Amino acid sequence: MNKNNEFTLMSISPIDGRYSHQIDPEIKKINSEFGLIKYRVHVEVSWFIFLLSLAPIKKKFGIDKNEKNYLIKISKNFSLKDALEIKEIEKKINHDVKSVEYFLKSKFDKHKTLKNKKELIHFCATSEDINNISYALMYIDSRKILLKKLNEVFSILKKYEKKYANTAMLSRTHGQKASPTTFGKELKVFSSRLKKQSTFMEKRFVYAKINGAVGNFNAHHMVLPEIKWDAETKKFLSSLGLKQNIHTTQIENHDWLSEALNDISMISTILLDFSKDIWIYIMLDYIKQKKINSEVGSSTMPHKVNPIDFENAEGNLEITIALSQSISKKLMISRLQRDLTDSTVLRNLGVIYSHFYLSLTSLIKGMNKIDLNIKKIDCDLNESWEVLAEPIQTVMRYYNIENSYDILKEKTRGRTIDHDSIVEIINECDLDNNVKKKLLNLKPNEYIGLAKKLALKNN
Repeated sequence: MNKNNEFTLMSISPIDGRYSHQIDPEIKKINSEFGLIKYRVHVEVSWFIFLLSLAPIKKKFGIDKNEKNYLIKISKNFSLKDALEIKEIEKKINHDVKSVEYFLKSKFDKHKTLKNKKELIHFCATSEDINNISYALMYIDSRKILLKKLNEVFSILKKYEKKYANTAMLSRTHGQKASPTTFGKELKVFSSRLKKQSTFMEKRFVYAKINGAVGNFNAHHMVLPEIKWDAETKKFLSSLGLKQNIHTTQIENHDWLSEALNDISMISTILLDFSKDIWIYIMLDYIKQKKINSEVGSSTMPHKVNPIDFENAEGNLEITIALSQSISKKLMISRLQRDLTDSTVLRNLGVIYSHFYLSLTSLIKGMNKIDLNIKKIDCDLNESWEVLAEPIQTVMRYYNIENSYDILKEKTRGRTIDHDSIVEIINECDLDNNVKKKLLNLKPNEYIGLAKKLALKNN
């Protein structure tokens, strides 16, 4: 058996099993155990190089171009073999971050000058300093991939909004026939909601801290009080693309990360709403799915083309929302200056990103396989003359006809209304003939207000 197939078949999580091939390899690379270790190495190396740029430390130790290049290569060329070496160290000492420090010390020992500076690895840092920066950088890199995929959803929506901007169809409020709209405009509702929330996600600041064991720069200030550690660490974090959270305990309080997870939860909830609506339009036969000849819709009913892409999206969105909300809530709470409950929880961030990515992939696949069933949509509209009760009673109210709403309610509510019924209702109204003529010429598929304009209007 192929080793990769064997691995996926034996995986407990469908993310690493059944759906592994549908997820961007970079998401797995970033958020795996390997990824976390690699980011830790990067942060440790970056912190070491930064420390040796500070005047008092630079004067005592210094760092030349050769040393710097050697260190950068350790980080840049970090391999699976390196990660396995760190895991072996961890088996002995039972500490994941300290294992990275020992690994780097072994690398320093192989360099003729750096070996004399190895005690500055992890200098003044607590494990959480390294971890919180690593997770922050992992989020930034994951966010780029997720937003890129979300933009693919936007592109498809934009295409359909334009194509169907003027395609009239019945609305459904409370599941019942309601005033007509256009398919393009209804898609625009979702894309505009998504655009607002994705902007929050895209522009959200990512915070980090590197201020020691309880957030006061205790060790930093004790050994080198002449350095303005609050200002210098801000520069360091900024060099990594991060904002400084200056007021923390031992841990960065995760508020920004909770907000970022809420961004994902909000977007996922909007997409969940969208998936369910598309599913219903398919059920109503307003949307036809393109059949793939090689695919099977049902194991026993040959005629079926099931909306599985939207159902898969819905399921993965539910998981994304549940995990995002649960972890977001948990991350904001830590006993006194630190407890370790966030450590195991943070390791599930990649699961959230993966399910979110998978849901986007399913939606894109599903949306690329749909066409509107114009014949069915028009048929329903042409048989729904009762929806014109709204414009008739509104015109009557404007011309001050008493009890306009109640008159139309009595004549239309719960009744089968056809074109002749509407003609009769209009002719009985105490309206000017020119106004009656305007109403008599109105058809359900023309009663769409500004739907077309709204569908084409930019946010």
